[in-house]
Amino acid sequence: MGIRYYAYPLAPEFVERAYEEPLAFLAADPLADAWFLSDDERPEMLYLDTCWHELQSLTWPDRTRRPRPAYRLFEGRVTHTPTGWIPWTRVLDPDEVDDIARDLVLIDEDDVDDAWDVIAGQPFSGDKAYVMHHLAAARAFLIRQQRAGWGLVYLIG
Repeated sequence: MGIRYYAYPLAPEFVERAYEEPLAFLAADPLADAWFLSDDERPEMLYLDTCWHELQSLTWPDRTRRPRPAYRLFEGRVTHTPTGWIPWTRVLDPDEVDDIARDLVLIDEDDVDDAWDVIAGQPFSGDKAYVMHHLAAARAFLIRQQRAGWGLVYLIG
């Protein structure tokens, strides 16, 4: 199945509470939200499948420099255990969403080309169209949250 990425909008009045209890603001079964609901039933969400790792590499291709602001949207790794993993969760407040959205609109196909072999010479696991599709989905989701003045909560797991 793989480790997947899910993000949900977060109204500004819930941000502080979400810092304490992020799982309370995520769906009980985000994979069902992403895969099994029709478009009119699916909640507002961002589903990046397993492309979150490629998007991490895209937004922080040179580990000797600081990551792009958009890296905050994709940052994180699960904690592996003998029986599986513990998911990574993060809350982004409306100001962070604004910063990330402003950066995401600047990332284009040339940036994807430039970052293609960034991690120890290992190519991205997906193809370029896969990365571009999920980059566009992330950009659209962040712009919607930015315009609404909302934050978000995400899970990698």
